[in-house]
Amino acid sequence: MSTTLYSYKVIVMLLKNWASNHPQLQRFTYNTIQEADLGKSDEYAWMHVAPSSISYDENSKSIAIDVMIADLVRDKDDKPFNELSVINNCHLIMEDLISELENGTSFGDNTLLQKPISVTPFFNSFTNNLAGVEATITIEVDFLFNQCDAL
Repeated sequence: MSTTLYSYKVIVMLLKNWASNHPQLQRFTYNTIQEADLGKSDEYAWMHVAPSSISYDENSKSIAIDVMIADLVRDKDDKPFNELSVINNCHLIMEDLISELENGTSFGDNTLLQKPISVTPFFNSFTNNLAGVEATITIEVDFLFNQCDAL
């Protein structure tokens, strides 16, 4: 049994910490995608997480978070190939995150990554001409249905 209280906020902060240590990610944001401050930054690649759901089962809770990893498509001369390269790189970063959740230690020993995970590419989104990938990642943690202090 885990001694860590895995609240929704703790999971988001662990994702933020992981993103800040990833060599390719330059920025992490949290909120609905409509609230993301796209116009004020040129720091890419970018990881954005948004709330999805929290569900409860026997002795566990599952925290689902929408994760987007995006980058600028910088050269418009060969846009399809450049979008392909950006999506490929963002997909590899997403694989790094999935691998860390499945096999790493950043999220603790008592987290379970629910599978399968579908990763969807996107093209030419937002006003900044971004491409990348998005997925809903669900992390299952221990939960004993006891009352606790809000963190």
